Amino acid sequence: MAASAPLGAVDDPTDAGLDLDDPLGALVLALMSRLLTARAVGAVVVEGGLRVEVAKGRLGVAVGEVVGRAAEAGGLPPALEAAGLTFAVPLRHGGEWVGLVALGPKLSGEPYAPAEVGLARSLAGATAASLAARQSAAALVVANRALASRAHALRTLFELAQAFGRALDHDAIVNRLAYALMGQLLVRRVAVALCDSDATDGPLDTVLARGAEAVEVPRALCEIAEPAPLHDANLVAEGWRWVVPLRAGDVTRGAILLGPPAWAESDWTPDADTTDFTAALAALAVGALETADRVEERLERERMREEVRLAREVQARLLPEALPALPGLDLAARWRPSRDVSGDTYHAADLGGRALVAVADVVGKGIGASLLMATLQAGFRLVEPEIAEATDLGAALEAATAKLDRLVRASTEAHQFVTLAWAVVDPSGDVWSVVAGHPAPRLLRAGGSLEPLAPGGPLLGVLPGAAFGASHTRLGRGDALVFYSDGATEARSADDEELGFDGLDRVLRQSGADTADALVATVVDAVDRWAAGADAEDDDLTVVAVRREG
Repeated sequence: MAASAPLGAVDDPTDAGLDLDDPLGALVLALMSRLLTARAVGAVVVEGGLRVEVAKGRLGVAVGEVVGRAAEAGGLPPALEAAGLTFAVPLRHGGEWVGLVALGPKLSGEPYAPAEVGLARSLAGATAASLAARQSAAALVVANRALASRAHALRTLFELAQAFGRALDHDAIVNRLAYALMGQLLVRRVAVALCDSDATDGPLDTVLARGAEAVEVPRALCEIAEPAPLHDANLVAEGWRWVVPLRAGDVTRGAILLGPPAWAESDWTPDADTTDFTAALAALAVGALETADRVEERLERERMREEVRLAREVQARLLPEALPALPGLDLAARWRPSRDVSGDTYHAADLGGRALVAVADVVGKGIGASLLMATLQAGFRLVEPEIAEATDLGAALEAATAKLDRLVRASTEAHQFVTLAWAVVDPSGDVWSVVAGHPAPRLLRAGGSLEPLAPGGPLLGVLPGAAFGASHTRLGRGDALVFYSDGATEARSADDEELGFDGLDRVLRQSGADTADALVATVVDAVDRWAAGADAEDDDLTVVAVRREG
């Protein structure tokens, strides 16, 4: 064991980085502290080179400055080399270069030791995964802003329409109503207030006032059904004379206040033609407002569909691009969301010749579950180096599960939690696993017998300081380990009967599959056949199989 504190300890900089908005800054400070250097730069890849995001110590570069890239991968750009930096640590994620941390010489004057280089690269790998996740989330925010900008442009076009029937914005409708009244009746002032608020007391929200300062309109005016003279002493004193309900049929949307025409005496009373015209104009405005409401609802639905599509795209990108190809092991996976975004996820990685396989399920569905799954995927990539470098894989898997538990608890509301089952599988047949509140994976022996993996702890994100225990088992040649989400066991038939664990076990025993892909396909097909004709909405379904080749 190394003399320094383990990465799972409380003072671990990667743990601290989970609570910071700037993982690159946290990495720079951690490396300066651990490696004892007084100068460092953190930069991210941008078009044209590297943009400096963090600069510590006396340097000739500043935050925001774009410096050229190095002549070769892992080297120092000339501008950073000229600033006295001597050691570069590239930040790579998924095969892509996302940034770089450059350090100055050690205060002791000694060269960086191999162990220090390894530490720097390990922390850089974890930070690169965090930066990549942040960039994916930023892409979603940018897309949402672009969508909002398009919706605003659409509303602007509606405001340019010449008729109420084509005005699809409340303000535009009220403006047209006010200007039509002022132009037709030659009144000196108009105010429009809407009754749409859920409040039961206090004045109405004045949408528009022309020819006067903002006015407080009593909520009682929402109750009038016909144009009438005003009797409110405060409003009369301010120069208002008549109130017209913004009404069509039995629907009252607001109240219109009118002052006297420029040619009239202060006690002006409109004639029947005027009141009829005003009531008819108000009815047209109400119809336009109702249409505008429906258009707004449609736009909101479209906006939500677009947000969900973008969330699904981000979520799919976080899944493994390809399963690890390891001699002696055969892996296959199927991920099928029931909606546009899923509460299920899976992960698979090559840990230096061993396979890391995980299946997780977050309570609930929709965008919230998808975002939590993005956090969990980032967590998987964060702990991979720690597991890969461990000599005691059971203890490493337990510590990594505890770290993911803290990450989930810090990233969720009180009602959210995650179930997780994951394992490290060695081609020799050794399997170390932790099952945290998730349906137990099935160990299918070549002869057809089944063994569930032992539970190893509670749900993630529920109990502060929860402990997790790893189990060890062995895969014989031809044996397979099957991970699945509860969409497999909770699938309901047309008779509203669950497939259940017994049904899943029966499917696995009878599968006869001689490859991991065939085994996964057998489970998915069995779930689909079981649920055929059912009225209930399908659940998310994820199935991952690891088979030791015979």
